[in-house]
Amino acid sequence: MKKLFLSLSFLLCFVMSNAQNTMTYESVTYINGLGISDIPRFIELHKKFADLAAGENRKATGQWLFRHWYGSGHAFVLYDQYDSMEDYMTDSDLYLENIKLKVDALKDENEKEAIKKDWAEYRAFSDGHTDEIRGASSETGFLTVENVNFDVPFVMVVGRYNSSGSWTKMGNAFFDWRIKPEIDAGTSIAGGVSYHYMGSGPEVEVWQCYNSLVDFATAVSTPSEQSDAAKESSKTFWSLVSGGHEDQIYLHIGHFNLDKGVFDLAGANK
Repeated sequence: MKKLFLSLSFLLCFVMSNAQNTMTYESVTYINGLGISDIPRFIELHKKFADLAAGENRKATGQWLFRHWYGSGHAFVLYDQYDSMEDYMTDSDLYLENIKLKVDALKDENEKEAIKKDWAEYRAFSDGHTDEIRGASSETGFLTVENVNFDVPFVMVVGRYNSSGSWTKMGNAFFDWRIKPEIDAGTSIAGGVSYHYMGSGPEVEVWQCYNSLVDFATAVSTPSEQSDAAKESSKTFWSLVSGGHEDQIYLHIGHFNLDKGVFDLAGANK
């Protein structure tokens, strides 16, 4: 109950103090307990059913699948973006409806049975999963370099924190300290901030993307000059961190290509 109250309080304060901003919502699903041998099959089935679920009636504005590479916890994380909570609530039914209609339209009964078995196998991978809903503002939720190519197995680094004060002040401080300067310098290709809204999860989550593990290692190991404003934002951010924090490193597996209407595996010609 405390988390839900804080989430609603955050949303109310955000709307009142950031009227020029718009909110987007992320449904985040963590897939747990997969062995290394399960990973190729999970990716294969995820693409299969993401493609079957595609349709102009869907409400999601994006979907991104990442494989866990370093840190504790889950095997995969899936981010689905929506313009509103109403769209999120509607979309799960549309997802299932589109799959059912396409399977029912098949003439070959053996093909139907094979897909049903694949569906049962795919759903079994979700046993023990966890999920949450997060909110992000139009100003700090997503920033990229110009003409960025996301069709590569890029690296996403995620930091998860709780705050002793204002969530938005803390998130804005990280944005001004790390995300915007690295985008401006071209060392990072994308970054953003999201806030807890529903489910179990940290109050403030920050993320940055790099073209490769080499680029990430270079960015974090190479000293760089910081402006006085960035240094001040760093102080503000750390002054609001409450307790410990969690860091994760992910590899981009694929995302839903809205133009093509298919789940696009990372890499050329995939």
